[in-house]
Amino acid sequence: MSREYCKIFAAEARAASGFGEVPEIIPLYLIYRPANNIPYATLEEDLGKPLESYCSREWSCTGAPTASSSSEALQKCQTFQHWLYQWTNGSFLVTDLAGVDWKMTDVQIATKLRGYQGLKESCFPALLDQFVSSHQCNTYCAMLGLKPLKVPETAHPQAKAKGSKSPSAGRKGPQLSPQPQKKGLPSPQGTRKSAPSSKTSQASEAVTIQSSGQPPIQDGGSKAQGMR
Repeated sequence: MSREYCKIFAAEARAASGFGEVPEIIPLYLIYRPANNIPYATLEEDLGKPLESYCSREWSCTGAPTASSSSEALQKCQTFQHWLYQWTNGSFLVTDLAGVDWKMTDVQIATKLRGYQGLKESCFPALLDQFVSSHQCNTYCAMLGLKPLKVPETAHPQAKAKGSKSPSAGRKGPQLSPQPQKKGLPSPQGTRKSAPSSKTSQASEAVTIQSSGQPPIQDGGSKAQGMR
């Protein structure tokens, strides 16, 4: 997987004017030995010289000698890491780049998502954030038009703080909330409750008329004649 990503990077780097040589991750072959107790093994090219470390997970380790910071191969390996981080949206990184000249071998990967590209588990997820905070863009990053990386520790908390204040203030504010305006309007239940009072007065008037000795039919008839 790292080799295939490096091929894509090499194609884009060669298209950039004046980029020059591009690092290559040499292939790793899987061989089958049926007569051996361990039938499967890996085989790769012998580079013929001691490996030189270009990008390591632990810069303080006493393993392969570290290349100079002004080394062209080291800067281009860091550009490859920067390009790959943006290419995968911060989900994948190739580290422990060591080799001879432009040939790299024995690389390791770091991924933030479990199961990324078929991987069974995430490997060194903290290295992704560590790379963002420690990477410094160089000339080759500018040649490929790579944008500077943002540190997630300083970007996300500020965004959460701003987002948590403004929506809650707008929703809970008494002046902006539509609920107090609804409470100020006359309630429809009040008008409905006032209607039975008029019916009660009419019923009392009808009782008064009946008690005076005038039948309600004559009263309705006189009203009908008046209308005629």
